[in-house]
Amino acid sequence: MDWRFNKILAAIGMGAVLAASTASAESQDWQYNATLYAWLPGISGETRFPGNGPSVDASDILGALNMAFMGALEAKKGKWSMLTDAIYLHLRNTDYASIGLPLGGSINTSVTQSVIGWQFGVYGGYALFQDERNDLQAIAGLRYLTVDTGVNLRISGPLPGGLPGRNFKAEADLLDGVIGVRGRYKLNANWFIPYHADVGTGDSKNTWQAFGGIGYRADWGDISLQYRHLEWNQDSSKAVQSLGFSGGGLAFHFPF
Repeated sequence: MDWRFNKILAAIGMGAVLAASTASAESQDWQYNATLYAWLPGISGETRFPGNGPSVDASDILGALNMAFMGALEAKKGKWSMLTDAIYLHLRNTDYASIGLPLGGSINTSVTQSVIGWQFGVYGGYALFQDERNDLQAIAGLRYLTVDTGVNLRISGPLPGGLPGRNFKAEADLLDGVIGVRGRYKLNANWFIPYHADVGTGDSKNTWQAFGGIGYRADWGDISLQYRHLEWNQDSSKAVQSLGFSGGGLAFHFPF
């Protein structure tokens, strides 16, 4: 647990450094923007549990999204910007099977797999190109992932003494440096195309994300329809070898 907190503090520290650098870079006022997402991701990945545990393809079992949260805050001043985002995901699904016995009765089994994780990103940005239609920024920062995966096996039926269930758990804590680009292209006064792409490495072998979509500017703020993919990959010796989230959703942007 202390290791996780140290990594979170490192990410916050990097954010403070980036924020301080942007604050001293320009003299004009700060502009702020908050974003809330309604995101419905699918999951893919490979987990190998310690000991004699199984190797599980997450996409074969997981299909139920229990809870998700995704939000972001952006501060912008001239050509400099600061962005932080957070994602919480809780996915859980249970499969059941029943095997009939020759003398009557049955053996019932259930397998439950879950994934619970947080992702935090802190990025500093600088405008590479700006005009009436384009706002292209280079970004650099940190992405932190903490995720717990588990498989729970339960067996019941007319068995002598019963059979014990099994629980398998694996976790990952990954802090990676990332670089990339983000921005938007204005189609006209109201419609625009948002985009973001980054790649990085560190505790993970590699991590990357990309999203894009179509947005509309209203009086209260912006709304955009986006598709996003976020992925981590590790060596085959690691418990969580790969993990990816993909899906479409709506993003609501509120300036303040």
